[in-house]
Amino acid sequence: MKITIGIDLQNMRNITLEGNGSEFIFHGRKMQIANIDSCTNVILRDFSIDWDRPYISQATIVNASNSFLDVEIDKEEYPFVIENGKIQFIGEDWKMPVMDTYNNLYDKNNKEIVYNTWDSPLGNIFSQKAEKLPNGHIRFHGKTPYKPEPGTYVSLFHQRYAVNGFHIRNSKNITLKNLQIYHALSHGVLGERTENITMDNASMMVNEKKGRVFSIIADASHFINCKGTITITNCAHTGQGDDFINVHGINSKITKVINNHTIEVNERGRLNEPGDEVWFINKETVQRGEVAVIESKESIFENGKFSGFRYTFTKPVLSKIKENDFVENKTWNAELILKKCSILKKNRARGILVTTPEKVLIEDNYFRTAGTAILIEGDLDYWFESGANSNVNICNNTFEDCLTSGNRDESRGQWGDAVITITPSHKPQNNQEEPYHKNINIKNNLFKIFDAPLVRARSVRNFVFSKNQIEKTNTYQPYTWQKSAFMLDGCRDVVIKGNTIDKNYTSKEILIEHMKKNDIKTDDFKIDLLDNRKVNTHLEW
Repeated sequence: MKITIGIDLQNMRNITLEGNGSEFIFHGRKMQIANIDSCTNVILRDFSIDWDRPYISQATIVNASNSFLDVEIDKEEYPFVIENGKIQFIGEDWKMPVMDTYNNLYDKNNKEIVYNTWDSPLGNIFSQKAEKLPNGHIRFHGKTPYKPEPGTYVSLFHQRYAVNGFHIRNSKNITLKNLQIYHALSHGVLGERTENITMDNASMMVNEKKGRVFSIIADASHFINCKGTITITNCAHTGQGDDFINVHGINSKITKVINNHTIEVNERGRLNEPGDEVWFINKETVQRGEVAVIESKESIFENGKFSGFRYTFTKPVLSKIKENDFVENKTWNAELILKKCSILKKNRARGILVTTPEKVLIEDNYFRTAGTAILIEGDLDYWFESGANSNVNICNNTFEDCLTSGNRDESRGQWGDAVITITPSHKPQNNQEEPYHKNINIKNNLFKIFDAPLVRARSVRNFVFSKNQIEKTNTYQPYTWQKSAFMLDGCRDVVIKGNTIDKNYTSKEILIEHMKKNDIKTDDFKIDLLDNRKVNTHLEW
């Protein structure tokens, strides 16, 4: 797809783009805000971005029955036609239906994601028969899985990933400051193979003057195989179609071992380049093994179709490597500093996702999320996001009524098991094997919680939860599948001590599996084995 770029910076040094409060209005569905490629010392500051016709539409619920859904749509803001009984929304260079897989509901008063709703709570109603009523409302015929209250807003997605907003790659020392980004056609900011990126008061924001509940289509910010430090301060993203931030590397699967110098990997190996150090990851143990340096890289085509890359290493690989193991980049991993941000439930899904072996500091933030506030994964089976953590500090934050759309039914389609969820795809098999993550410290935070689950953690060594204050709220009804404060699987050297706990808080339990009770030191909670509860804790896609 050919795209148009608004701000195109390539091979530039020491550039400041000073907006002086300018408003940039973009058009169309093939528009990228900015491309920053192979640049050093670039600052973009003091301007706003919006689309005259965004690539998301919006409706207000009028009535929901067992046979129809009536909505009101501002046709000037979100033009549409009904053709052959089906609704089609119109943009400046597009005409599209509503995606069945994504539509989200927002409360009529506070414009937060409606409690206990996830993706497409109204099912495929917007692809059903539509008709215009005499009063101008649109009636969709059919029954919705969920019946929203009149006045509830619904965001209507037309595409999931189109064109990223700010695409930063192969660069160094890039700063986005004092920006208001009301819309973008995929991720707001995507960083790849860049050293040191700062976002200071650079937020994805709902344009409330236009009556919207949405902002951008996907993640507010997403950083893949960067290095140096990702610094996010004073940001308050709202209305985005996915998470606040995601920082990770990529696990690329080994598809063929040619010899001890040469292997082939799948297409996920695109960001590994000659000169990079890589780890070999054993699929069964998920532990990092020998380090090798890529000498050359070439694309592979089978029957004229691209299928991956061939790496040649500078020296023979001494350890045994095999097909279906993985390669992880060792050179390109970033530290994360995230401070003084507001991570809210005015967007779908989760808050912070981070997997990196470098230092992580999450401090002095306010969390009020629909899903889990902080998700730490690392997987070899779905998104293939790499970066077993080795030093994470979560301190001096406030978590208030998070997880209103968390995991109710043991379904990965819902948005997290606990306020803090640590669920790498590795599934421990016994109480001896070495964990995937290391050194995760949660200290001096305030948890204001309406339900039981504080933490769900799998495969962590040196996990500390101490000096936190836990307050029970009654803002929402409890509903989650996890009924204990902590659920731990295959963790070692755990300390849960010295916390201040509201007497009305509902759980005093730590449930464990693939662990021994003496793996935990606690003076706050009692420990029991999950084997006694017959709970399936390995949630699948």
